[in-house]
Amino acid sequence: MAKEKERATARILYVNQMKSAKEIAGLLNVSEQTIANWVKKYAWKEARTAKLTNEQMKIENIKEIIASLAKNRLNKQRELDTCKDEDRANDLRKEITVIDNSVAYWNKALAQADKESQISLRVYLHVMDEIFNDMQANYPDLYIKTLDFQETHINKKSIELG
Repeated sequence: MAKEKERATARILYVNQMKSAKEIAGLLNVSEQTIANWVKKYAWKEARTAKLTNEQMKIENIKEIIASLAKNRLNKQRELDTCKDEDRANDLRKEITVIDNSVAYWNKALAQADKESQISLRVYLHVMDEIFNDMQANYPDLYIKTLDFQETHINKKSIELG
């Protein structure tokens, strides 16, 4: 039982908190080799990579790019509004056009990333069935205690994703 708790804690430290095997070994008083074995056996490296490259992060990064471009465009527009030199004004208009095209590109990328990050109701229900079936098989008392939650949660998600 103690090993299971150590392993569960190690997983959280490795996958969620991005700690190294050496750091985790020191924190949990477990050998670094044991941590390395768990990382390999339970595919923690893949889980950590998936967490780092998830769609929500991608969406947030694109939003930051768009915000930066919008700020740059505003600055160019302000400069253009007060510009007296026609050559500089033409250059600013060209720069603004380039920024506008970039914003359009990134907005399209954002829409695509948002679309890709959406999970279908069918897939969601399948995953939840797997979880609830495993819970029923391995923790029947917990399964019975969560029946109301399961129904409420599935109904909420059906409305949200349906």
